[in-house]
Amino acid sequence: MRLLGRLLWLGITIALVVFAVIFATSNETLITLRLWPFESTLTAPIWLLILSSFIIGGLMGAIVLWGQWLAIRAKLWRLQGQFNKLQTKADKVGAEPTATPHSFLTAPARSPETDDQPAAFNQLTADQRLR
Repeated sequence: MRLLGRLLWLGITIALVVFAVIFATSNETLITLRLWPFESTLTAPIWLLILSSFIIGGLMGAIVLWGQWLAIRAKLWRLQGQFNKLQTKADKVGAEPTATPHSFLTAPARSPETDDQPAAFNQLTADQRLR
């Protein structure tokens, strides 16, 4: 399926390039551009100006995407550093011997006579055991 998608993408790309070449060769009209802040003019075929504007736009878009990629990559590097620090801390904590649990942290064994008592009574007895 991936191969079919790539072949379709390649076919569409080739069709667009062929269309652009046909467009470029059929439009031979010369146009004159006046560059406003300067007193100079530029005379060139219309196809050259259109294709060059697409190329310049593509390059500018690539530069913007590259800048965003660098920002995302820098954030990823920073987060990987934080993750590695936390991982080493977790490894150190995991390597330490575990303490014995305290008696007040373990749940008392349930007996049939306490099952029918309300939960508030059980909580009160648990609180009294902690003192």
